[in-house]
Amino acid sequence: MRMKIIIAEGIVLLCLLTGPSRAFGDLIAASGITDAMLDSLIALKDLEGVEGLPPLSEIEEIRYEKNTRKSSRDEIERQKQEEIAKARVRQVDDQGRAYGTGRRKCSIARVWIQPGEGKFIVNDKEFDVYFPMLDHRATLLRPFSETKTLGLWDVNCTVKGGGVSGQVGAIRLGISRALQNWEPDLRPALRSVGFLTRDPRVVERKKPGKAKARKSFQWVKR
Repeated sequence: MRMKIIIAEGIVLLCLLTGPSRAFGDLIAASGITDAMLDSLIALKDLEGVEGLPPLSEIEEIRYEKNTRKSSRDEIERQKQEEIAKARVRQVDDQGRAYGTGRRKCSIARVWIQPGEGKFIVNDKEFDVYFPMLDHRATLLRPFSETKTLGLWDVNCTVKGGGVSGQVGAIRLGISRALQNWEPDLRPALRSVGFLTRDPRVVERKKPGKAKARKSFQWVKR
């Protein structure tokens, strides 16, 4: 089968000279027609009468299926996440509280939340007393602000180990997991900002022959 492609003034015309009737997919594969050429063919609405060329509606359907196939993997992943979210159920204890565990560096936090007036207790202290710095308090309240539930929960948590920044990160992760356990519909909002993922970074260990993890001793010539 012989074909000739004529390009004139940016318009691609497909002229089928001879050959038996074949499937359109085989025809495209054998002819070497590019996607740009197909786009031009679709744009030309007056090629309905060209001999051997499939109807314009068939060409458009093939192009639509191809474009849809490109995003099928993303669509499948999105549907999978939606099914997982629907399968989740509320996890509440006998006292009507949702629980979440958070870890960061060497810190471990155990967090319980329940609907209330916005009380926040950390190790039997008000959180503004336990964390006097505004940045740390703002970090702890971010899960509530992202889910638009600020001031609607009572939080009671215990945290041990690590420093202040590690404890803040552990409590925030515990709060996010507890919110997810109470209301599974909050999971997309928390996951999109990364509050349900543990921060794996830790302090790098000191190496032999080094002043610290990577710092070298000062070189002395004599």
